[in-house]
Order: sequence, then structure tokens, then C-alpha cells
Amino acid sequence: MSADRTWNWLDLNFPWIGFGAALILAILMFATNLLRDDVARSRWRDPVWLSWLAMLAYLLHNVEEYGVDALGRHHAFPDALCTNLGLAPFPACPVPPAFFLAVNLPLFWIVAPLAALLARRHPLVGLGIYGVIFINALVHIAPMLTGAGYNPGALSAIVIFLPLSLWVAHSCFGKGGLSYKALALLAASGVALHVVLMGSMKLFIAGMITAPVLILAQVANAGLVLLILWLGEKWRGGAMLRG
Repeated sequence: MSADRTWNWLDLNFPWIGFGAALILAILMFATNLLRDDVARSRWRDPVWLSWLAMLAYLLHNVEEYGVDALGRHHAFPDALCTNLGLAPFPACPVPPAFFLAVNLPLFWIVAPLAALLARRHPLVGLGIYGVIFINALVHIAPMLTGAGYNPGALSAIVIFLPLSLWVAHSCFGKGGLSYKALALLAASGVALHVVLMGSMKLFIAGMITAPVLILAQVANAGLVLLILWLGEKWRGGAMLRG
């Protein structure tokens, strides 16, 4: 089977569609006040604006993973994932190509903008993608620290994800913001998402679940972040949000 037959048009072009959306979003974010909640303070301290920034950051990250990585390789992340799992690269890798769309499109094309739209009334939910961003940054950076070298997505993880995560933790949590318990729950939601993602992948490779179940698990996983954080906001009348 050739690589052309392995991947369909959307598989190969979704990062570029996302990049186009990222450019439009960037214009709205930096050239207008449409996506700000309080224009009296810096947009960099506005939780609603920062919620939209999370979506922008991940759309750019997708370009490095599935568009062109820092070494000039096209659509490099799927082969890197298969290699890390001890599998042959595509087209021999048994992971279904639809898996990668199921991981990314529901979470960053649907859940991320939904979270940002909810940010005014549900601030922790609005920042939900940052839990994913922080844990994903660690997933990309940790192998490099152990000598494994560059992996597709590592550059944006270092340059965008890690500093942005630290800034959001500093500007939105603690004195005058959400509680550190809320921050811990945010990180835990990112851990939960990655555990489900990799756990379902391991089950599929072991033959314990089918490809459709693997794909449906990723779609359901996209809503897990919002559910965890929404329940956290509701717990004991919002006690977790307060310092």
C-alpha cells in the first residue's frame, strides 16, 4: 500500500486548514477587541482572551506535527508515534489513519472554541485546553531530555506551549485569580486525557479493542476535559475556584 493510499485528503490537509483558521483567529485576537472580556486590562491577563489563545497555540502546534516539522519532514508525527510504540512506520503501522483526526479535530476544532465561548461564565472550563497544552509539552520535551532527540511537535512545545502554560498559571491562578486547587485540577484533566489516549492505543495494539472503538474513544476523550473542569466548578458550589 502506498503512502498516497494510506492518507486521505483531510488527513494530509487538516493542519493547513487549521493554520488558515489560526491566521484569522490571530487577526481577531491581536487587531480587534472582539475576543476580549475586559479591555481595561492587558489582553495577556484576560482569561477569556487567553482561552482563545490556547486554541491558536494548538492549531500552530498541529502544523509542526502534521504539516511540516522543524526538520522539513511532511506529516511526520504519525510515523514518529508508531516508531515510539515499537511499530513499523506507515503504511505498515496498524494504527488507523482516522485515529489522528479523531484525536485532533474534536478537541481543537470543536471543544477548544466551545471552551473559549464558555470562558466568561465558566473560567476554569475556558482555560481547559491549557491542561492539555502543559502535559503535551512535557510529553514532547521529556524524550529530548533523555537523549532521544527532536520529535515532531517539540519545537512548538518548547517555544509556545511551555512558556504559555507557565504564564497562564502565573496570571490566572493564585492571588486575585482562580485557586491553586483549580490549577491542579486543570493539570489533572490534561493527564486524564493523555492517559485515555495512550491507554486506548495500548489496548488497540494488544488486540483488546477494535479500530472503531479506538477512534470513538478519542472523540469521547475530547469532551473529558470540559466535563472534569465543569464538575470541578460545580463541586461544593464552586469552592474549588476560590483560594
